[in-house]
Amino acid sequence: MMKITCIIGSARINGSCSYLIDTLIKGIDNPSIEVKKYYVSKLNMNYCCGCKKCYIDGECVQRDEVKNVIKDLLSSDYVAIAAPSYWADVPAQLKTLFDRTTPYGDTNPNRILKAEKPIKGIAIAVRAGVRQQENEIILNSIQHYFGHLSIDTIERISICETDTLNDLTENHKTEINRVFELGKRLK
Repeated sequence: MMKITCIIGSARINGSCSYLIDTLIKGIDNPSIEVKKYYVSKLNMNYCCGCKKCYIDGECVQRDEVKNVIKDLLSSDYVAIAAPSYWADVPAQLKTLFDRTTPYGDTNPNRILKAEKPIKGIAIAVRAGVRQQENEIILNSIQHYFGHLSIDTIERISICETDTLNDLTENHKTEINRVFELGKRLK
């Protein structure tokens, strides 16, 4: 069975990032594909404490939801992350997830969780401003994260001038359709 894990990296549960991930999922529309969706703002997740014990044991000393999220990511065929711009970078909640993945990244020689098969990644960045360069920073952060988990980025989607969900739905129909069609191709 194919598996897709989606991460909404926004504090807004019903915002543009969530809408885009839901659009991707609607495009998939296949009951034989398992879809997991996580909102970083709803995760029981602590900050990395920098203890480096994970470089000895291969896993984090903290017991929260992060390990389950990582298990889903590393057992997926596709991973999609959508993030808004917070000062030209990913929000703190998403960065915390990235930091907490250190025990399972390729820089840890003692990691106990690794990708079970080739994984493909989708990076989506949304921002209110007009400068595309700021979204490139976000897309690069997600792609960098994917790289440490052996996830091959296959799609990078950037949407600017989107402060509200209404901005997205009224002014970015082409990009929304692109996300929907991408979902249809993930079969």
